[in-house]
Amino acid sequence: MQILLTGASGFLGRAIAAALLARGHAVRVLVRHQGAAVAGLDTRLGNASAFDDVCAAATGCDAIVHAAGCVDPLASIESLHEANVRTTDCVLGACELVGVPRLVLTSCASVVLGSEDLEGVDETQPYPARWTTPLPHTKALAEQRVLAANGPDLATCVLRPHLLWGNGEPHLVPALLDLARRGKLRLFGEPDKRIDPCHVDNAAEAHALAVERLESGAAIAGKAYFISQGEPLSIDAFFNALLRAGGFPPEKRRLAGLTARALATGARMQGDDEGPSPLVNANTLELFSRASWFNLAAAKRDLGYEPKVGFAAGITRLQTQLARERLQSRG
Repeated sequence: MQILLTGASGFLGRAIAAALLARGHAVRVLVRHQGAAVAGLDTRLGNASAFDDVCAAATGCDAIVHAAGCVDPLASIESLHEANVRTTDCVLGACELVGVPRLVLTSCASVVLGSEDLEGVDETQPYPARWTTPLPHTKALAEQRVLAANGPDLATCVLRPHLLWGNGEPHLVPALLDLARRGKLRLFGEPDKRIDPCHVDNAAEAHALAVERLESGAAIAGKAYFISQGEPLSIDAFFNALLRAGGFPPEKRRLAGLTARALATGARMQGDDEGPSPLVNANTLELFSRASWFNLAAAKRDLGYEPKVGFAAGITRLQTQLARERLQSRG
Protein backbone atom coordinates (compact mmCIF):
# COMPACT_ATOMS: atom_id res chain seq x y z
CA MET A 1 0.00 0.00 0.00
CA GLN A 2 0.93 3.63 -0.47
CA ILE A 3 0.54 5.12 3.00
CA LEU A 4 0.68 8.75 4.07
CA LEU A 5 2.13 9.10 7.57
CA THR A 6 1.83 12.31 9.55
CA GLY A 7 4.06 12.90 12.56
CA ALA A 8 6.88 10.85 11.04
CA SER A 9 9.61 12.95 12.67
CA GLY A 10 8.29 12.25 16.18
CA PHE A 11 9.19 9.50 18.63
CA LEU A 12 6.35 7.17 17.66
CA GLY A 13 6.18 8.36 14.06
CA ARG A 14 9.75 7.24 13.32
CA ALA A 15 8.98 3.80 14.69
CA ILE A 16 5.76 3.55 12.67
CA ALA A 17 7.61 4.47 9.48
CA ALA A 18 10.17 1.74 10.14
CA ALA A 19 7.45 -0.84 10.86
CA LEU A 20 5.54 0.01 7.67
CA LEU A 21 8.68 -0.14 5.53
CA ALA A 22 9.66 -3.47 7.07
CA ARG A 23 6.32 -4.89 5.97
CA GLY A 24 6.82 -3.76 2.37
CA HIS A 25 4.63 -0.65 2.26
CA ALA A 26 5.47 2.56 0.41
CA VAL A 27 5.56 5.39 2.96
CA ARG A 28 4.99 9.06 2.18
CA VAL A 29 5.47 11.56 4.99
CA LEU A 30 4.18 15.07 5.55
CA VAL A 31 6.61 17.28 7.47
CA ARG A 32 6.62 20.99 8.22
CA HIS A 33 10.17 21.76 7.14
CA GLN A 34 13.01 20.11 5.28
CA GLY A 35 15.00 19.58 8.48
CA ALA A 36 12.29 17.18 9.67
CA ALA A 37 12.48 15.07 6.51
CA VAL A 38 12.92 11.35 7.08
CA ALA A 39 15.78 9.87 5.08
CA GLY A 40 14.74 7.42 2.38
CA LEU A 41 11.05 8.31 2.47
CA ASP A 42 8.87 10.18 0.00
CA THR A 43 8.78 13.52 1.80
CA ARG A 44 6.19 16.23 1.21
CA LEU A 45 6.54 19.61 2.88
CA GLY A 46 3.42 21.03 4.51
CA ASN A 47 1.46 21.45 7.69
CA ALA A 48 -0.97 18.83 8.95
CA SER A 49 -3.28 21.64 10.08
CA ALA A 50 -3.41 23.10 6.55
CA PHE A 51 -6.15 21.41 4.54
CA ASP A 52 -4.59 22.03 1.13
CA ASP A 53 -1.23 20.61 2.26
CA VAL A 54 -2.85 17.42 3.57
CA CYS A 55 -4.91 16.97 0.39
CA ALA A 56 -1.84 17.36 -1.81
CA ALA A 57 0.14 14.83 0.24
CA ALA A 58 -2.77 12.35 0.43
CA THR A 59 -3.48 12.24 -3.30
CA GLY A 60 -2.90 8.74 -4.61
CA CYS A 61 -2.61 7.13 -1.17
CA ASP A 62 -4.40 3.96 -0.09
CA ALA A 63 -4.35 4.86 3.60
CA ILE A 64 -3.39 7.55 6.09
CA VAL A 65 -1.81 6.91 9.48
CA HIS A 66 -2.34 10.12 11.41
CA ALA A 67 0.25 10.13 14.19
CA ALA A 68 0.90 13.88 14.24
CA GLY A 69 -0.18 15.78 17.31
CA CYS A 70 0.97 17.52 20.46
CA VAL A 71 1.71 15.58 23.64
CA ASP A 72 3.39 18.43 25.53
CA PRO A 73 1.50 18.54 28.84
CA LEU A 74 2.36 22.22 29.28
CA ALA A 75 1.12 23.36 25.88
CA SER A 76 -1.77 25.80 25.81
CA ILE A 77 -5.30 24.60 25.15
CA GLU A 78 -5.21 26.47 21.85
CA SER A 79 -2.00 24.73 20.77
CA LEU A 80 -3.33 21.31 21.77
CA HIS A 81 -6.58 21.87 19.90
CA GLU A 82 -4.72 23.00 16.78
CA ALA A 83 -2.34 20.04 16.84
CA ASN A 84 -4.72 17.29 17.90
CA VAL A 85 -8.18 18.32 16.69
CA ARG A 86 -7.63 20.72 13.80
CA THR A 87 -5.15 18.36 12.12
CA THR A 88 -7.62 15.49 12.46
CA ASP A 89 -10.35 17.58 10.82
CA CYS A 90 -7.98 18.31 7.93
CA VAL A 91 -7.07 14.64 7.53
CA LEU A 92 -10.74 13.60 7.55
CA GLY A 93 -11.53 16.25 4.95
CA ALA A 94 -8.64 15.12 2.77
CA CYS A 95 -9.81 11.50 2.94
CA GLU A 96 -13.21 12.59 1.63
CA LEU A 97 -11.94 14.98 -1.02
CA VAL A 98 -9.22 12.84 -2.61
CA GLY A 99 -10.78 9.46 -1.85
CA VAL A 100 -8.46 7.83 0.68
CA PRO A 101 -10.38 4.76 1.94
CA ARG A 102 -8.51 3.99 5.20
CA LEU A 103 -7.54 6.09 8.22
CA VAL A 104 -5.76 4.99 11.40
CA LEU A 105 -5.54 7.61 14.16
CA THR A 106 -3.03 7.60 17.01
CA SER A 107 -4.80 8.52 20.22
CA CYS A 108 -3.79 7.57 23.78
CA ALA A 109 -5.18 5.49 26.62
CA SER A 110 -5.35 8.62 28.76
CA VAL A 111 -8.61 9.56 27.04
CA VAL A 112 -10.46 7.29 29.50
CA LEU A 113 -8.53 8.28 32.63
CA GLY A 114 -10.56 10.11 35.23
CA SER A 115 -10.38 10.09 39.00
CA GLU A 116 -10.71 6.30 39.46
CA ASP A 117 -8.28 3.41 39.14
CA LEU A 118 -8.58 1.50 35.85
CA GLU A 119 -7.56 -2.11 36.36
CA GLY A 120 -7.96 -4.48 33.43
CA VAL A 121 -10.68 -2.45 31.74
CA ASP A 122 -11.51 -2.95 28.06
CA GLU A 123 -12.73 -0.68 25.29
CA THR A 124 -16.21 -0.44 26.80
CA GLN A 125 -14.71 1.88 29.41
CA PRO A 126 -16.43 5.27 28.85
CA TYR A 127 -14.80 8.65 28.77
CA PRO A 128 -14.66 10.30 32.21
CA ALA A 129 -17.25 12.89 33.20
CA ARG A 130 -14.45 15.44 32.92
CA TRP A 131 -10.81 15.40 31.96
CA THR A 132 -8.34 16.78 34.48
CA THR A 133 -5.97 18.18 31.82
CA PRO A 134 -6.58 19.41 28.25
CA LEU A 135 -4.21 16.92 26.60
CA PRO A 136 -6.44 13.81 26.89
CA HIS A 137 -9.51 15.98 26.26
CA THR A 138 -8.25 17.09 22.84
CA LYS A 139 -7.16 13.53 22.02
CA ALA A 140 -10.68 12.35 22.87
CA LEU A 141 -12.23 15.00 20.62
CA ALA A 142 -10.03 13.82 17.75
CA GLU A 143 -10.86 10.16 18.17
CA GLN A 144 -14.59 10.88 18.44
CA ARG A 145 -14.44 12.59 15.05
CA VAL A 146 -12.56 9.70 13.47
CA LEU A 147 -14.81 6.97 14.86
CA ALA A 148 -17.92 8.88 13.78
CA ALA A 149 -16.55 9.16 10.22
CA ASN A 150 -16.36 5.39 9.72
CA GLY A 151 -18.57 4.27 6.85
CA PRO A 152 -18.73 2.63 3.41
CA ASP A 153 -16.32 5.11 1.81
CA LEU A 154 -13.89 5.53 4.70
CA ALA A 155 -12.90 2.83 7.16
CA THR A 156 -11.43 4.26 10.36
CA CYS A 157 -9.68 2.86 13.42
CA VAL A 158 -8.21 4.43 16.55
CA LEU A 159 -5.26 3.10 18.54
CA ARG A 160 -4.66 4.06 22.17
CA PRO A 161 -1.06 3.30 23.19
CA HIS A 162 -0.35 3.94 26.87
CA LEU A 163 2.72 5.66 28.33
CA LEU A 164 5.09 5.24 25.39
CA TRP A 165 8.70 4.52 26.29
CA GLY A 166 11.83 3.13 24.65
CA ASN A 167 15.04 4.26 22.98
CA GLY A 168 14.84 7.92 22.06
CA GLU A 169 11.85 8.78 24.27
CA PRO A 170 12.20 12.56 24.54
CA HIS A 171 10.35 13.62 27.70
CA LEU A 172 10.03 11.29 30.69
CA VAL A 173 13.39 9.52 30.58
CA PRO A 174 15.59 12.63 30.02
CA ALA A 175 13.81 14.51 32.82
CA LEU A 176 14.07 11.54 35.19
CA LEU A 177 17.77 10.95 34.54
CA ASP A 178 18.64 14.64 34.71
CA LEU A 179 17.14 14.91 38.20
CA ALA A 180 18.94 11.72 39.27
CA ARG A 181 22.23 13.06 37.91
CA ARG A 182 21.81 16.25 39.96
CA GLY A 183 20.73 14.39 43.08
CA LYS A 184 17.32 16.06 43.08
CA LEU A 185 15.08 13.16 42.08
CA ARG A 186 12.17 12.24 44.31
CA LEU A 187 9.54 9.73 43.29
CA PHE A 188 5.93 10.85 43.22
CA GLY A 189 2.49 9.40 42.67
CA GLU A 190 1.18 6.22 44.28
CA PRO A 191 3.97 3.61 44.56
CA ASP A 192 1.81 0.47 44.57
CA LYS A 193 -0.58 1.42 41.79
CA ARG A 194 0.03 -0.62 38.66
CA ILE A 195 0.46 0.81 35.18
CA ASP A 196 1.13 -0.83 31.81
CA PRO A 197 3.44 1.35 29.68
CA CYS A 198 3.92 0.47 26.01
CA HIS A 199 7.26 0.08 24.26
CA VAL A 200 7.35 2.27 21.17
CA ASP A 201 8.14 -0.64 18.86
CA ASN A 202 5.06 -2.52 20.04
CA ALA A 203 2.90 0.53 19.40
CA ALA A 204 4.40 0.90 15.92
CA GLU A 205 3.71 -2.74 15.11
CA ALA A 206 0.09 -2.27 16.16
CA HIS A 207 -0.25 0.59 13.67
CA ALA A 208 1.09 -1.57 10.85
CA LEU A 209 -1.29 -4.39 11.77
CA ALA A 210 -4.24 -1.99 11.89
CA VAL A 211 -3.65 -0.38 8.52
CA GLU A 212 -3.31 -3.80 6.88
CA ARG A 213 -6.57 -5.12 8.35
CA LEU A 214 -8.60 -1.97 7.87
CA GLU A 215 -11.28 -1.86 5.20
CA SER A 216 -14.97 -1.09 5.06
CA GLY A 217 -16.90 -3.66 7.11
CA ALA A 218 -13.76 -5.12 8.75
CA ALA A 219 -13.87 -6.15 12.39
CA ILE A 220 -11.68 -3.22 13.38
CA ALA A 221 -13.56 -0.55 11.38
CA GLY A 222 -15.08 2.13 13.59
CA LYS A 223 -13.38 0.85 16.74
CA ALA A 224 -10.73 1.96 19.22
CA TYR A 225 -8.13 -0.36 20.76
CA PHE A 226 -5.91 -0.14 23.82
CA ILE A 227 -2.28 -0.93 23.04
CA SER A 228 0.14 -1.62 25.88
CA GLN A 229 2.84 -3.97 27.09
CA GLY A 230 0.58 -6.54 28.69
CA GLU A 231 2.87 -6.57 31.75
CA PRO A 232 1.40 -4.33 34.47
CA LEU A 233 3.94 -3.24 37.07
CA SER A 234 4.03 -0.81 39.95
CA ILE A 235 4.79 2.83 39.28
CA ASP A 236 7.91 2.70 41.46
CA ALA A 237 9.13 -0.41 39.62
CA PHE A 238 8.76 1.41 36.30
CA PHE A 239 10.67 4.48 37.46
CA ASN A 240 13.44 2.41 39.02
CA ALA A 241 13.82 0.25 35.92
CA LEU A 242 14.37 3.42 33.89
CA LEU A 243 16.89 4.61 36.47
CA ARG A 244 18.72 1.29 36.30
CA ALA A 245 18.91 1.60 32.51
CA GLY A 246 20.48 5.02 32.98
CA GLY A 247 23.10 3.71 35.37
CA PHE A 248 21.53 4.99 38.61
CA PRO A 249 20.55 3.11 41.78
CA PRO A 250 16.90 2.73 42.78
CA GLU A 251 15.26 5.77 44.31
CA LYS A 252 13.19 5.46 47.48
CA ARG A 253 12.77 9.08 48.52
CA ARG A 254 9.34 10.53 47.72
CA LEU A 255 7.64 13.86 47.34
CA ALA A 256 4.75 14.50 49.66
CA GLY A 257 1.45 14.79 47.84
CA LEU A 258 1.05 18.50 48.53
CA THR A 259 4.60 19.20 47.36
CA ALA A 260 4.05 17.27 44.13
CA ARG A 261 0.87 19.22 43.40
CA ALA A 262 2.63 22.50 44.11
CA LEU A 263 5.38 21.57 41.64
CA ALA A 264 2.77 20.56 39.05
CA THR A 265 1.05 23.93 39.47
CA GLY A 266 4.37 25.73 39.14
CA ALA A 267 5.16 23.81 35.96
CA ARG A 268 1.84 24.89 34.45
CA MET A 269 2.53 28.54 35.28
CA GLN A 270 5.92 28.30 33.54
CA GLY A 271 4.56 26.40 30.55
CA ASP A 272 5.65 28.98 27.98
CA ASP A 273 9.32 28.62 28.86
CA GLU A 274 11.56 26.87 26.37
CA GLY A 275 13.15 23.56 27.22
CA PRO A 276 11.92 20.12 28.19
CA SER A 277 8.82 19.69 30.31
CA PRO A 278 9.55 19.12 34.00
CA LEU A 279 9.12 15.61 35.35
CA VAL A 280 6.33 16.63 37.72
CA ASN A 281 3.51 18.37 35.87
CA ALA A 282 -0.26 18.11 35.93
CA ASN A 283 -0.32 15.36 33.31
CA THR A 284 2.35 13.08 34.81
CA LEU A 285 0.92 13.61 38.28
CA GLU A 286 -2.44 12.32 37.07
CA LEU A 287 -0.90 9.41 35.16
CA PHE A 288 1.12 8.22 38.15
CA SER A 289 -1.48 8.77 40.85
CA ARG A 290 -3.81 5.91 39.95
CA ALA A 291 -3.76 2.45 38.42
CA SER A 292 -4.05 2.28 34.62
CA TRP A 293 -3.74 -1.05 32.89
CA PHE A 294 -5.94 -2.55 30.22
CA ASN A 295 -7.43 -5.73 28.81
CA LEU A 296 -5.74 -6.33 25.45
CA ALA A 297 -8.06 -9.15 24.33
CA ALA A 298 -9.72 -7.05 21.61
CA ALA A 299 -6.41 -5.95 20.08
CA LYS A 300 -5.09 -9.49 20.15
CA ARG A 301 -8.27 -10.88 18.57
CA ASP A 302 -8.96 -8.25 15.92
CA LEU A 303 -5.49 -6.90 15.14
CA GLY A 304 -3.42 -10.00 15.81
CA TYR A 305 -1.48 -7.84 18.25
CA GLU A 306 1.13 -9.45 20.48
CA PRO A 307 3.80 -7.31 22.18
CA LYS A 308 7.06 -8.37 20.52
CA VAL A 309 9.34 -6.38 22.83
CA GLY A 310 8.93 -7.49 26.44
CA PHE A 311 9.59 -5.09 29.28
CA ALA A 312 12.91 -6.69 30.26
CA ALA A 313 14.12 -6.70 26.66
CA GLY A 314 13.10 -3.08 26.21
CA ILE A 315 14.98 -2.03 29.35
CA THR A 316 18.08 -3.85 28.08
CA ARG A 317 17.86 -1.99 24.77
CA LEU A 318 17.50 1.32 26.58
CA GLN A 319 20.40 0.52 28.90
CA THR A 320 22.64 -0.23 25.90
CA GLN A 321 21.69 3.01 24.18
CA LEU A 322 22.19 5.16 27.27
CA ALA A 323 25.56 3.53 28.03
CA ARG A 324 26.68 4.26 24.47
CA GLU A 325 25.60 7.89 24.83
CA ARG A 326 27.59 8.25 28.07
CA LEU A 327 30.70 6.86 26.42
CA GLN A 328 30.33 9.19 23.46
CA SER A 329 29.90 12.21 25.73
CA ARG A 330 33.16 11.34 27.51
CA GLY A 331 35.07 10.88 24.26
